[in-house]
Amino acid sequence: MNTLTDNLYDESVRMLWASSLIYTFSILLKAGREGKLDLGNTFPPEVLELYKEERLDVRGLDGENGLSFTKVVEIVKANADYLQENNIGGDFTTSIIEKLLAVEDADKSSDSLFLETFASIEQATQCVYGVVKDIVNKRVTVVFRGSTDLSTRDWQTNLSAQLVGLRTPKLLEDSLEGRLKDRLLVHRGFYNYIFSNSRADGDQRYDMILDDIKPLVEQEGYKLYVTGHSLGAALSSVLAFKLAGSDKPWIPKPVTCISYASPLVGTKGFRTAFTLLEKMGLIRYLRITNFNDLVPTIPPFSLGCTRRTFKHVGINLRIYDKKFILSHPNSNGWGIVNALRNSIFKPLCCALKEHGLQLHEKRMDAHKDALENMTLEDLYADEKLV
Repeated sequence: MNTLTDNLYDESVRMLWASSLIYTFSILLKAGREGKLDLGNTFPPEVLELYKEERLDVRGLDGENGLSFTKVVEIVKANADYLQENNIGGDFTTSIIEKLLAVEDADKSSDSLFLETFASIEQATQCVYGVVKDIVNKRVTVVFRGSTDLSTRDWQTNLSAQLVGLRTPKLLEDSLEGRLKDRLLVHRGFYNYIFSNSRADGDQRYDMILDDIKPLVEQEGYKLYVTGHSLGAALSSVLAFKLAGSDKPWIPKPVTCISYASPLVGTKGFRTAFTLLEKMGLIRYLRITNFNDLVPTIPPFSLGCTRRTFKHVGINLRIYDKKFILSHPNSNGWGIVNALRNSIFKPLCCALKEHGLQLHEKRMDAHKDALENMTLEDLYADEKLV
C-alpha cells in the first residue's frame, strides 16, 4: 500500500474533511432515529436497530476494522435527496467524498478508512464525536462536531465563558509552579461538555473516548489525532491537551491536534502548561484560521466574578487568499502584532463565509505547493517559530 506523505497539507486537509463530514453524518443518523429517513437499505443490518437506541459502535465489523468509508459514502449518497431538500452539505460535501474516494482508490485491494464509533444519540445534551481509523497511515482520529442548531446545548456551551479549573495533567504536575500544579483555568462550557456534563446519562464523553480509542491505539505503530471545527475545534484542543499530559502508558505520544476556526479555550496558565507539553514533545498542535474569521477572537475574556483574558495555544496557520502566516505564542512579534490579528474587530459582513470550512479548504488548496514542502515536525524544530 502507498502511504500519504506526512506533509503539512496532507495531514491538515484530511482533518478538514473529517471535520466537515461529521456534520452530515450526524444529521442523517438523527433523521433516521426520528423516522424522517429509512436507513434500512443502506445501513449494516447487524447494527440497524442498535443505532436508534444506542451510540453507534461498529468496531466489530469488517474483520474488527469497523464500518468502511465506502459504506459510509453509500449511506450519504443514498440519502442525497434528503440532504439536498434540507440544504445540507451540497456540492462541498460531494467534493470531499470524491477526494476521499480518490484516496481510497489509490489502492483498490482494500479499504483504508474506517468509522469505529459515533456518539450522537444524546446530541440534545452532549457533544457529538466520532472515532476514525486509518489502517494505511496508522492513525486513530477523534473528530468533534461543531455547533449546529438550538435543539442542542452547543450554543449554551459556547456562551458559558466562565472559568473552571481543569486538573493539571499528571505529567506536568512537577514542572509547574504555584496553583498551576493543581489546576488550570479554562472555558467552563467546553470543559463541561467533555468532562463534567451534569445532563449526561451515564459516562462522561472523556471516559467514553478513552474506552473507544484504547483498543485501537494499542495496536502497534498507531498515532493519535484529534480534530474539529469551531466548537469542535475548542473541544479538540482541550481533549488533546488532557491526553498528551496523561500518564496512561497506552496513549501514544505526541498527540496531534489539527483544528479549524477554534475559539479561545484557556487563560495564560493554560497556555503555559500547553507550551510546556510542546517542549516536552508530548503534543503537536496546528490551529488553522481564516484571517477575517470572528470566532477565533472570542471570547476575549471570561465572564463571571473572576475576569481573565483568554489566550490561544499551538502553532497558528492563518490563511489568506494570497499568503499565509505562521505564528506561535513563543515567536517574535506575538505580542501587539498578534493581538491585533486576534482582535474581535472583524468585518461582520463576511463572518459566516470566513468561518466555514469550504473557504478554509479553498485557501489551503491555494497554498498546497508551499504546504506540501513543510511538515509539522519542521515547524516545531524551527527555533524562530517555536
